[in-house]
Amino acid sequence: MTAPSRRALLCGTASVIALSAGCLGDDAEDSPSNETETDGDSGAPSSDDDPEDGGDGDGQATELAGSDSRTYRYSKRSTSPQLNLLGDDDSATDWLAERDRTADSLETFVDETDFETSILVSLEAGAPTPCHELALESIAAEDEQVVLDGAVRETSDDDEACITQETTVGRLVRATFDGQRLTTVSATIVDRNGESRQLSVSHDTASESTGAESSNSSDETAADE
Repeated sequence: MTAPSRRALLCGTASVIALSAGCLGDDAEDSPSNETETDGDSGAPSSDDDPEDGGDGDGQATELAGSDSRTYRYSKRSTSPQLNLLGDDDSATDWLAERDRTADSLETFVDETDFETSILVSLEAGAPTPCHELALESIAAEDEQVVLDGAVRETSDDDEACITQETTVGRLVRATFDGQRLTTVSATIVDRNGESRQLSVSHDTASESTGAESSNSSDETAADE
């Protein structure tokens, strides 16, 4: 057998090296890169998750944290339902004084009110006897305002005697908020005749002494003839 020449050996070795280099190059292209790719989510909350204007991150408005109320009456004849917004100590004091101190039992209730987080709202309507009250049917925070429903209800039993005496019955409601206070109030009051009245008030439009601002919708009628 004839031994391969030195030239043939060199050529064969060069071919093997070239072939090996080509395979290694293909492997390098198929291997994953050392750089880490991301999809843009680094785990930090996006700007959409940040609360805005005192919200909770879901864009929710101020919520009603709680409410409480007291009934009252005084001798003045009321010709139509009234809505009053009391947003501070001064307006609440004036409101009590205008009722000839007949609402003295409410003074403690007013004194306990923190006007940094709460407002007071009074609902009033006329009644034919002292055996009536203004019942609070519901209260909620909706569309950046406090919404209340109230109605004049008789409280006496059928066999209970009650003198006929015109009076004003009311309910003083304390609304406490989780977040910024709401100072716009809307109320529906069903009067002694079963007529429904729509009233509204806001801190910007109401006087501090009365806080009353009623809407004059076409379906309103006088509560007392």
